[in-house]
Amino acid sequence: MDKTRENAQTASGIVALFNASDDTIDMVQKLLTNSGRDQTLIWCHFADLRKGIVNFDEYIHNHNPEVVIFDLSPPYDENWQFFKTMRDSTLMNGRGIVLTTTNKDRLDEVLGRDSKALEVVGKIEDLQQIDAAIAFETKRADAFRAVATSKA
Repeated sequence: MDKTRENAQTASGIVALFNASDDTIDMVQKLLTNSGRDQTLIWCHFADLRKGIVNFDEYIHNHNPEVVIFDLSPPYDENWQFFKTMRDSTLMNGRGIVLTTTNKDRLDEVLGRDSKALEVVGKIEDLQQIDAAIAFETKRADAFRAVATSKA
């Protein structure tokens, strides 16, 4: 069985958050607690991944999240490149991805295009957008798992 199918079949109710702010961790934890979905938050700082303090492949393999939230902060160009490397990893196959930032306009400006990121500045609307994105990506991951399981 290939790793994509193995990951898809064993994904759990875990949401991983890679970010730079403890406030964001608290906000997403409260969001998941209040969502009514049976999901647990795990997290690490994006900089620890980029510096190699935390190994991305091992983290994903060991925790097996069904949804991963990437919260991009400056320096946007470096963090965007690193995000793309992580996003394109085969370990991400079948996992939902939510991209957030505190300054979408600046991220889009650096990239020269729409990043499709959700802007998070602590407003209630931000929480609603993140909640909807997590719910959507969870359903997408569940559908991927169902297809992978039926092919096994």
